Amino acid sequence: MRRSKKRLLAMLLAGILLIAGGCSLDVETLLTPPRAQGEQQAVQAALETYLKDAGLAAARYTLKYPSEGEHTSAFVLCDEEGKPTTTSGERAAFAVAFYSLATATEETHVNLLRREGEEWMSVGDSVGYGADIQQVAFGDLNGDGMGELLTGWSTYHSKDHRLAVFTMGEELLALSAERVYTQLYVGDITADGKDSLLLLHIGGANKVTATLENLRDGKLVSAASTRLDGYIQQFGGMTLCRLAQGVHGLYVDGVKSANSMVTELIYYKDGKLVTPFYNPLTNMTTATARATLLPSQDMDGDAQVDIPTVTPLAGYTPQTATHTTAQLTTWRTWDYAANKWIDRQHTIRNGADGYMVILNEATLQGVTTAYDAATRTLDIMQAADKRVWLRLWAGEETPPPTDIATEQVVLFSAREDGMDCTAWYDPSILDEEKVRYMVARLTSAKGE
Repeated sequence: MRRSKKRLLAMLLAGILLIAGGCSLDVETLLTPPRAQGEQQAVQAALETYLKDAGLAAARYTLKYPSEGEHTSAFVLCDEEGKPTTTSGERAAFAVAFYSLATATEETHVNLLRREGEEWMSVGDSVGYGADIQQVAFGDLNGDGMGELLTGWSTYHSKDHRLAVFTMGEELLALSAERVYTQLYVGDITADGKDSLLLLHIGGANKVTATLENLRDGKLVSAASTRLDGYIQQFGGMTLCRLAQGVHGLYVDGVKSANSMVTELIYYKDGKLVTPFYNPLTNMTTATARATLLPSQDMDGDAQVDIPTVTPLAGYTPQTATHTTAQLTTWRTWDYAANKWIDRQHTIRNGADGYMVILNEATLQGVTTAYDAATRTLDIMQAADKRVWLRLWAGEETPPPTDIATEQVVLFSAREDGMDCTAWYDPSILDEEKVRYMVARLTSAKGE
């Protein structure tokens, strides 16, 4: 037994010395790209067949992954029109693969593959425009029924990406690679039934622009341009809505600082891009400015974007209303036809405990709050007499006793939602049905 242990130890030491000395074992030959799953596995096999036929079988390759956007896989499957497949059961007709070779790591290749019956084969390969692919998008920009592949590439400037557009279908052909952008959107912005490309760019000297691009004769052509708030440092979410017959509007959130955000509205009318919230005299958008990073969103399910404004509740100042429960968040929608703002919803958000309270016109008047972080208790009361008519407690144990009201209801169960939320309410003002309507869980979609 002792002799066997010594022999095993000697073999392990010899192996270690062999690797350390670099005699004949190349560790990197053991490194291969991870194997894809499902349909993508067949696509990867076809890519490797292409590399072998191209005489590159001996060169190791690395799969490349877009770092942002909707598509962050090394393989993107598309239907017969060049649109990404949305379900696992949807039959793909094309695939796009991104990879680099060990012999040229500074170059990322784009490979287009097509399904022939039950087999996949490469129909085109192109060297991209850098080592790192930033973003991938698809859109039928020329209206021929086949989508184009839009790729964004990293540059030395963190806010600038280089745009490269490729054809799909019978071949992979680079059409345009001269545009620089910060963020892009592809969709029916002009409400003409086909895709358009909108490029957002944060430039120098506080110049932030939005440019509408069309694809004509294989070239991108700028159709219209407009200015946005010049102090935007980063773009957030983008949502396209129908504003009126023949008018679509794109809502774009822009971060200006660590605690400041605006929302821009961009729409196309009479051959121009219009930004109704932007003030060219100040180079700012004050109508939607807010001292919070709470994004715009559809709060009531009417397919329109609601934009938040945040103001201190009674008894607080902008300096003291640091907790979300000390602020009134009013959600407003822009009425395109009437050219005015409409208040849709008034809420008190408790970001720490993950819920919000929806107020109506009656409960909104003269309301204020008090929050105890230690006990996770929120009191909603009248500012004039401090009379509490709703108390909310968030926790996972037995709720503490209270003397402010005679009715109690458990709103969220720890078994179902990860925490308890218990409400006590004044029955002269509320009932259980109203309380259940008023209090709703916050999700990441609501900016928490």
